[in-house]
Amino acid sequence: MYRVKNIRLLAAIISIGFLSFLGIVVETALNIAFPQLTEIFVIPISQVQWLTTGYMLVSTSLIPFGSFFLKRFRVITLFRVSCLSFLAGTLIAGYANSFQLVLLGRLCQGIADGIALPLMFATILNQVAQKKVGTFMGIGSLVIAFAPAVGPIYGGIIQDTLNWHFLFIILVPFIIAAWVVGELSIKQVTPVRHVAFDARGGFFLAIFLTTALMFVVNLTANSSSIQLNLSLLGVACLSGMIFLHSEKNKSNQLLALSLFKNKQFVRLLSAFFLLQFSSLSMSYLIPNVLQILFHQSPSLAGILVAPAAVINALLSVAAGMIYDKTTPRLPIISGCAVIGLTFLYAVLITPDISRLIVIYMFFMVGLSLSYSNIMTFSLSQLPVNLINDGNAIYMTAQSYSAAVGIAISSSIISLMQAQRGNLLLGTRQGLEINFLILFLVAIFTLLLCLVSLKIMHVHQIKKA
Repeated sequence: MYRVKNIRLLAAIISIGFLSFLGIVVETALNIAFPQLTEIFVIPISQVQWLTTGYMLVSTSLIPFGSFFLKRFRVITLFRVSCLSFLAGTLIAGYANSFQLVLLGRLCQGIADGIALPLMFATILNQVAQKKVGTFMGIGSLVIAFAPAVGPIYGGIIQDTLNWHFLFIILVPFIIAAWVVGELSIKQVTPVRHVAFDARGGFFLAIFLTTALMFVVNLTANSSSIQLNLSLLGVACLSGMIFLHSEKNKSNQLLALSLFKNKQFVRLLSAFFLLQFSSLSMSYLIPNVLQILFHQSPSLAGILVAPAAVINALLSVAAGMIYDKTTPRLPIISGCAVIGLTFLYAVLITPDISRLIVIYMFFMVGLSLSYSNIMTFSLSQLPVNLINDGNAIYMTAQSYSAAVGIAISSSIISLMQAQRGNLLLGTRQGLEINFLILFLVAIFTLLLCLVSLKIMHVHQIKKA
């Protein structure tokens, strides 16, 4: 009976997470098809990039509402909305004959991801026994982590053999299969209740999240004006302050802002943010440097980075098991230490193809050990009634750190290329600067984890 329950729960987790998996696959596959889409629709690359930017904006704006959704609606209802939105978006984009329709399809997929991503981790945190939560969090991370390995290869094959429409059309049976599995396996374990929606707070939170993310994304756009960026920054700051003031004394807060007074939570959230920042920086740097500096084709670059993504996916489960069977200190600290040593090596050596692949693989080893376990440990320290709020905050931080990582790494490469007036020399120096920044980030991340885990260890000794 217990085994059947675990299998059913595992099926529910995978069916929910599979929508986020497909979203990342499409995103990474589309990156390869961007040049083709610019020719088909006769538009600049900056406009095509809205297929990614729009997806991120919608998804990131919805994620913080995950805690409210879980209080107000049944899990299966949220899953159905997510599946329907993703299926509709996929069909719209798959049969589109204009860029506007493709963008509409991607926005619908973004809605699905904004609901499904926090829903998957909430299902794990609310339904898995404490002694197994690390393993199941690792499985949840595997579902998402495996997507970057599949996306570039999938996109390359479709581009070489079919047309871009099939990037979407082929996904339809997989979406339907996930929907069926979810219908058969998802169950409700916590009661839902009518919770009033804070419309004013929700409006200003959405404005803050959207403008802040657009500001970060625009840092990479050389054509973006200073006036636009300042306007976005101003609106983000103003809406953020209004949201904080609006939520200050409310009983039905959209997010438990009191969590930000918890120093332990903030330290671990910061470490999580910096690890995701490093991960997305690397996911941008390695394939692009392989293409620009070492003249590899997009499909070959995708194949070269695939082993690192596979390592990340598979080790995520092993890291969760280590977390469950030993102590959080072991996987988290060892993972951060591996990342620090990896970037130290990256700073000291002269890069070539094989060294870049090795650096990326070792980085993924460290990331697998530490990343999801930091979130698991942090949320395990919260009161039960705040776990869903903490989960929503972590998922929001994940989205923003991804945008910041790509923005900063790509801006440094672009800046050095422009300053040197030489594509190859600028790319090489940009890579060196990025590696130095990532090394400093890794050291700070390790310190945050050491302090947090040491304090928790001391508290546990005192209690004993």
